[in-house]
Amino acid sequence: MRKPWSERLKQSFRPTLFRLFRRAKPTFKCPICNYNGPFKDKRVSRDPDLVRIFSKCPGCGANERHRMLYLVFQEVFGGGKMSTGKVLHIAPEACLRPVLSQHFGTYHTADLLKRDVDFNEDIQHMSFADGVYDAVVVARVLTIPPDLEASVNEVRRILKPGGIAIIAEIYAHAETREFGRMVNSRSREMGVSSIELYRKHFAQVDLFLSDRYDGNHQLHNLMMSNGRPKDAYPETVRVPGKGFKDLVAVCRV
Repeated sequence: MRKPWSERLKQSFRPTLFRLFRRAKPTFKCPICNYNGPFKDKRVSRDPDLVRIFSKCPGCGANERHRMLYLVFQEVFGGGKMSTGKVLHIAPEACLRPVLSQHFGTYHTADLLKRDVDFNEDIQHMSFADGVYDAVVVARVLTIPPDLEASVNEVRRILKPGGIAIIAEIYAHAETREFGRMVNSRSREMGVSSIELYRKHFAQVDLFLSDRYDGNHQLHNLMMSNGRPKDAYPETVRVPGKGFKDLVAVCRV
């Protein structure tokens, strides 16, 4: 969906203003738009007062997870275009749409409720035939559907032999915490244990952590809770005294 003119105007001036008025702040480089300068803090909640510092690129609006996914795409899919390849992007992020659409011959988007997608689909029960996509991208989605295993199984089902699922979530706990009902539009908080569920459905699962890439891209989630660093996360993703690493599971059929 095309951004409104006001947002496009802000995006044009924002990088210059950040460089000018935040010169004392650390500088980073966004791999998506090549902006080089300070990044913007992002407030997660007010009660508790939870903030991700140096989170958002003023140039393209990408957060840590977007920059991480971009780098994973480049490594896994390469720089060339797959003229016959097909990818399904579930709950598509605006700043990543061009990256995937430029790489694959067929780029499809899907979401349960959004209007600016190709298909309205429930990830637990998708209408696609078996084995129709070369890749499926799922980011920050699996906390929502009540049936997690059905969702993972559906992603696997619609992939061709040799296909790849890119799954990106926040792993806040060692074990996944199921709510048994919808809480703030979520059914669960993901745990590192869910990686075993991926391994149950896929032949190979490789874990890409944000310390795999250049720290200048600022891919870690640097968490401040009530003014203090928050690092109470599983050891797999914990960054002591700072927050947590982004983790992307590259799941191969």
